[in-house]
Amino acid sequence: MNKQALHSSETIQRILTAARDVFSANGFSGSTVDGIAQAAGVNKATLYYQIGDKETLYAEVIRSIIEGVADRIAMDLRQAETPVDKLKVYFRNMALAGDRNPWMPRIMLWELASGGGNMPEVALQAFARILALLSEILGEGARKGVFIRTSPVIFHLMVMGSFALYKTSSPIRARVAPPAEKTALEGEKVSGKVASEVERIMFDGVMKPPSARPAAKGFTDNQ
Repeated sequence: MNKQALHSSETIQRILTAARDVFSANGFSGSTVDGIAQAAGVNKATLYYQIGDKETLYAEVIRSIIEGVADRIAMDLRQAETPVDKLKVYFRNMALAGDRNPWMPRIMLWELASGGGNMPEVALQAFARILALLSEILGEGARKGVFIRTSPVIFHLMVMGSFALYKTSSPIRARVAPPAEKTALEGEKVSGKVASEVERIMFDGVMKPPSARPAAKGFTDNQ
């Protein structure tokens, strides 16, 4: 990579990083190109040249997050055999996404609060892909008699909402959480004890009781 291309790549990354911070703090409507350019240390002309207008920048920020999650889930599912293992792949990647992209929960909550009107089409396609993967996992589990029939949309919103609200509610939890809860989870990454707790609760809700599952040689709750 020559010096000009390297400089352009570094500038783009700086703009995207600044955009993530600004959008997560203010939402789409409350953010401006001027504010993003200032945070990135570039002028507006450079921002427009390197990426585009505010809508294009917002689309790129969200796409890079959601598309990456979908890609990792799809890749990891190749190594999973049972519906339970596959659902754990989904949980693990959703939790890791929040830790790898700490700005993501706030951006998504802003978007949900605004009715999703600014959600770019490319991001909706990636979101639909995650739902399709989850639907396949839950559907396979139901067909094999391991899971009860479950709405993938409701399931996903419960998981995503739990992780997003936990990530963004730290100041409130610090004031109202019972002492034992603070000791157990204070400062934990979502992909640690928090994800394990949400996973346990969701599995309790989706798993058929052992007596209702089909007999299968070697089957256990951990499969």
